[in-house]
Amino acid sequence: MPQTHHPMRATREVLRSFVYAFEGLLYTMHTQRNMRFHIFMAILILAFNVAFNIPVYERALLLIVICLVPAFEIINTSIESQADYAGPERHELIKRAKDTAAAAVLVVALTAMAMGGYVLLPRFVHFFQQPATPGRITSVGLRLIMSVSVVGSILLFWIFRSVKRVFFPTLLLASLAAGGTTAVLCIIGRDPSTAVALLFLCALELNAFARGEFEVRIHKEWVRPDLPFDVEGFKVVVPGLLLGFVGGSWVVWWGPLSCFLSH
Repeated sequence: MPQTHHPMRATREVLRSFVYAFEGLLYTMHTQRNMRFHIFMAILILAFNVAFNIPVYERALLLIVICLVPAFEIINTSIESQADYAGPERHELIKRAKDTAAAAVLVVALTAMAMGGYVLLPRFVHFFQQPATPGRITSVGLRLIMSVSVVGSILLFWIFRSVKRVFFPTLLLASLAAGGTTAVLCIIGRDPSTAVALLFLCALELNAFARGEFEVRIHKEWVRPDLPFDVEGFKVVVPGLLLGFVGGSWVVWWGPLSCFLSH
């Protein structure tokens, strides 16, 4: 059998292609502020999808447009990198290439915004028009609180990440909170696939914020200069998300929120 067609070699090449793709995703997350904003909004919209228990076909449409925005941002980053490689001097055609690539991202982002408003705004209006029951929270209300808490945990780390002595505790706390609120949201909302997506996106977002802070701390000589800061945040984020998810699952299945499973 030729070496190029050997099953083990083919498997290694496929796995290597996934590694390269993940490296490209991390590069875009680390270098493009707009990409981090797109992922943040994707987390928020996915969480609201579960909160309102949106029908499958509407959820599928939202998922498509949500995925298109970061995909176009990655393509835009690729075009910009190739244009920068062509030469440092300014050229009108290079400018047009960058501008039109950015315009493509803008069009898709506006489409996603319009689609999100079309699907979610009427449900927000209906929810806040319902009469409140004193001393009692509804299942939708709890899921909305969990949705906001997922992104709130990321914002918590983003705000306090530059404080020298609370960086790692805040990163761990944010990871635990994001994992726990994701578990509560998606178990009560009966949507395990969105739970996987939210955990993955939260890991990317928290690691991207941690990576930027690691770079600053290396420059300030707060941490060792040989630190692999591109993926160092995952060592805290991934265990924190998983532990938080386990804790949130316990609270829903056997803890004080188990009453919401019957709703």
